[in-house]
Amino acid sequence: GGPAAFLITTPYSLCVCPEGQNVTLTCRISGPLADHHDLLYKTWYFSSNGDQSCSEKKHIRNITEKELHHDLGRHHELPGNGTQKSSLRAQASHHGVEFVPDHHGAFHIVVMNLTLQDSGNYCCYAVEARWEHGKPHTLQVAHGFVELQIQQALPSSVADITAAALATGACIVGILCLPLILLLIYKQRQAVSSRRTSAQGIENPVFEEVPSASVEPRPRPQLSYMASRQPSESGRHLLSEPGTPLSPPGPGDCFFPTLDPVPDSPNSLKA
Repeated sequence: GGPAAFLITTPYSLCVCPEGQNVTLTCRISGPLADHHDLLYKTWYFSSNGDQSCSEKKHIRNITEKELHHDLGRHHELPGNGTQKSSLRAQASHHGVEFVPDHHGAFHIVVMNLTLQDSGNYCCYAVEARWEHGKPHTLQVAHGFVELQIQQALPSSVADITAAALATGACIVGILCLPLILLLIYKQRQAVSSRRTSAQGIENPVFEEVPSASVEPRPRPQLSYMASRQPSESGRHLLSEPGTPLSPPGPGDCFFPTLDPVPDSPNSLKA
């Protein structure tokens, strides 16, 4: 009725495996025994209804304790000679279950070629016992459990059909998206080309001449000048008239100006 001197722990409480695979479940014993001369009995049970203590004490795949290679001694030795132990191992392997003891406080159960019926709780038990009057007397019991879930594997034909369907769908989607992709590429190239053209036009502006055919030039009016003689108030000829001393020469004449003053008014003549 005292506190347990050892405990059982599991590295994980849930294990999910695909159908057809092998799995190794582990439990570890921690803490000392009440007496180092006591025996430590380790085994596994199975429950398919969610019982975490496997109270029904149902064996894994209905194999017997001897077939499970349980340990009755402190040194993890099976009773009997080597031939009997080999026979038990062969029977357990035939059922796809093998008990693997460990000298470092851990013990394992290997379940091979998993099926959907293997889903459930796997309970590991450690029992400390003492031999009295030729029989083992239980002192302490500890247990742990691991939940095992089996995922159903798809048949190869279904998997092949699924893969083919996915590949076909991907090809169809790619073909349908191809025109859109090409259109986007074309628009992107047009945008790049337009930006380049605009940049070149800003750096090197070119002014094109307006074609003569499109815009008719307006005729320029001809300018004409008619020279006429105008009488002066003094009755003298104007210098601009031909024949005057300082008048511009006529066609074919040479003009040599003189330094003599030219009278402009009657006062200058009288003087």
